[in-house]
Amino acid sequence: MKPGFFIKLFLVLAAIGAGGFYFVSSLQPMALVATAKRHVAVRSVPGTIQVVAEREMLIRSDLQGRVLESNLELGAKVSEGDVLISLDLGDIEIGIEKVKIEIEAAELILEQGSSRQFDLVTVKERLADAKRRFEAGIASKSEFEARQRDLTEVEQAIEAELNAKEVRIAQYKNELKLLERNKEKMSIRAPMDGVVTEVLAYRGDLIAGGQEVAKIISVDRIVEVKVSEENFSGIELGQIARVKFLGYGDTTFDASVSKTLPVADPLTQRYTVHLEVDIEVERLFPGLTGEATITLDERDRALIIPGSAIIGDRVFVVENGEVSMKQIEKGFGSMTNVEILSGLEEGDQVIVSNLDMYKVGDRVRTEEMIF
Repeated sequence: MKPGFFIKLFLVLAAIGAGGFYFVSSLQPMALVATAKRHVAVRSVPGTIQVVAEREMLIRSDLQGRVLESNLELGAKVSEGDVLISLDLGDIEIGIEKVKIEIEAAELILEQGSSRQFDLVTVKERLADAKRRFEAGIASKSEFEARQRDLTEVEQAIEAELNAKEVRIAQYKNELKLLERNKEKMSIRAPMDGVVTEVLAYRGDLIAGGQEVAKIISVDRIVEVKVSEENFSGIELGQIARVKFLGYGDTTFDASVSKTLPVADPLTQRYTVHLEVDIEVERLFPGLTGEATITLDERDRALIIPGSAIIGDRVFVVENGEVSMKQIEKGFGSMTNVEILSGLEEGDQVIVSNLDMYKVGDRVRTEEMIF
């Protein structure tokens, strides 16, 4: 046979072998892997998040009355001082007008002076006559002193009468102030900037004093993190945190510790930490939940892998397309990554997803995940 025949046969067999290898390889599962690398390792504590309104207030009416107008609307924004409900002022305005008339009449009576002014003139004349007679030796000293007492008595009576009239005017004015204050209370106003979350009274309703008419929450929000008792002791003001909200998918937000509350919930024994999150307040609606990690410490140039690769203290490692398992020692850990103190080398590839699909000795193809 000619040499060319063997060359052609070799090429055909090589092509068949390569195709077979490719076919067999294509049947192997695709494993998502991450490469162990040097990076900053973070020691952090996890917590669950809930967003709450900074303030929540039930609005009550101070006085009884019928709702004449209502500006309450669910979800409406209100500013401090805005009128939420106006009550019927008919009765109170009648009372105000009545007291004003009484004040005017009382002031007129006061201007007219005492009803005993003529008595005062009379006793003064009698005293002057008694004085002349006493000085002339006609009247006795006791008669003169009696006229002096008469004058004092009338002057005191006049003073008491005028004082009583002034007191009466003052009482009317105080009554007027009270009525005017109550008139102001008939307009129920927003005590703060906020959003109406409940409407409990409507136009035409007759409400009692102290009755709830609405509920308002403030526009400011508090991001509360609940942490376990063993993790709380290391948390300090200003520490950095990372936050994920369920409503915003995998998006993470920078945050910092703004307050720690040193009292545990009696039911869960978890402590509360407040975070200041770098997010628009409009996106923080009450009831929003999520998770956070608060950074307690950091270590540079540590060997790290994604936390999703770890099963207890072991990981699946892919070497030359074959799966093996290695035992590791963990160091610092965060919400996403874990420091490896021993058991892995830089550059090792670890499987990071669907770990229940693999076992030692499996042949796999790999797809790199960047982390």
